[in-house]
Amino acid sequence: MESNIYVLDATAFIGLDFPHLQMIPNSKFYTSLKVESELKDFRSRTNMDILKHSGRLQICNPEESLLKDLKRRIQAIDPKTPLSSVDLDILTLALQLKGTLISNDLNLQNAALYLRIPVKIISGKKITHLRKWQLKCLSCGKIDEKGIRICPSCGGDMKRVQIYPNNKKLE
Repeated sequence: MESNIYVLDATAFIGLDFPHLQMIPNSKFYTSLKVESELKDFRSRTNMDILKHSGRLQICNPEESLLKDLKRRIQAIDPKTPLSSVDLDILTLALQLKGTLISNDLNLQNAALYLRIPVKIISGKKITHLRKWQLKCLSCGKIDEKGIRICPSCGGDMKRVQIYPNNKKLE
């Protein structure tokens, strides 16, 4: 059963499909202060203001202890994660509130699904396979997950590569 609590990434405010977001029945929306500071253009700021003034949007910060734990869990999924501090706040809020994430960001969707956070897409792409990232030596092919830049075996450069751990397509 889908929650009526939705945690919004900046993409929810930036997109042209914002009216679809407003039509989700019986919904409560949450986002972080960092997302609010990320919104620079008139349309996305206006979209946020519309939800704020309707009383359906609350802006809050995640619990620090949960955020710290989430960072540790994300490192196990992707040692050189491209997730920003804003993304980490959003994921932490979704866990904290037991909400559904709304985001068009594919890296954010992937992390959310690993963390068993439900994901809803209003527009844009939805990931089709879970991905995990590892570091692979460009010279000898050694795989490492510790986030190092130089191969401990041969001294070559380590590159971030994706793998499909279960190779199963998501529904």
